[in-house]
Amino acid sequence: MALKGRRVQWLDQIAIPPGLCAAGRLLNGPALVDLLGDWLVESGYAGARVSAVLPGSATELRLLRGEGPFDSSRFALPKQLAPLALPWPLETPVDVLCCSLPSLAGSTLSVAVEAALLEGWLELFADAGFNLDSLEASPICALRALQLEGGLILGVESDQSWLISVEQGAPIWQWRLPPLNQLQSLQMELSQCLSYCKTRKMLPASIAVVACAALPSAPLETLQRSIPLQLDWFDPLAAGQLESSLNDLAGHSLGLLWGLAAAEM
Repeated sequence: MALKGRRVQWLDQIAIPPGLCAAGRLLNGPALVDLLGDWLVESGYAGARVSAVLPGSATELRLLRGEGPFDSSRFALPKQLAPLALPWPLETPVDVLCCSLPSLAGSTLSVAVEAALLEGWLELFADAGFNLDSLEASPICALRALQLEGGLILGVESDQSWLISVEQGAPIWQWRLPPLNQLQSLQMELSQCLSYCKTRKMLPASIAVVACAALPSAPLETLQRSIPLQLDWFDPLAAGQLESSLNDLAGHSLGLLWGLAAAEM
C-alpha cells in the first residue's frame, strides 16, 4: 500500500512461494530479494522507503509493571531478558522496544524480536534497493489502528493467529492460535480462550478482527458460526481513517497496514 496523506494511491498484494519465508523468518533471502524488488520496481516504486509489518508469530509482547529493566538502547543483555521469560535460549541476541502506556500508568509494553531476524530483513531490503524505515509487530499495529479502551482483538495471519485482551487501552493477555487454514484447531482454541474470558467477566459483545491480506470467506463464515460473539472486521476506509479513489479494493484487508501507517500520521 502506498499513501499520500491518508489517501490510498496504490494497493496490491503478491503471493510468496513456499520456501522463501515462514512466520517472519527468511528461508531464501536471495529469491525473496528478486521477488520483492521486481514487484516494487514494476509497480513504479524503485528506491522507495518502506515500512513493513512483522507477523505476530515472530515477536513477543510483555506488559511490565514499572519502567522495565531496559535502558534507552534497543539491544538487551541476557540478564535483562530473564524476567521476560522469552521462548528463545537466553544467549540469543534480542532487540527490545519499550513503549510507555499513557492509559496505564506505571506500566511499560515491551516488544522483543530476535536480533538476527531483524537484521536479516534490513539486509534484504537494502539488497533489493529499498530503505526499510520501520518493521513493526502486527499486534502493535492492531492496537494503534483500533485504539480500543477495552475488548478483544483477533489477528488472522497465514502462519499463526493471535488473540489479545485489552483493558484500559493496554494489552493484558495474549494467546497464540492456529492459522485460518487449520480451521478446526482455530475454532477449538478460540472457544477455549473465550470461555476463559467469560470466567473473568471480560467477554465483550464482539471481537475486532484485523489481517494483512485478503482471506477466503468460507472459513471465516464457518468460524463466525462456531463462536457466540460477532466478528467485526476493522475497515479503516469505512471508519473514515483512510480515503481512496481506487476501484479494486474489494477483498483487501487494510487494518494492520493502517496501524502501521498511522504511526506517521
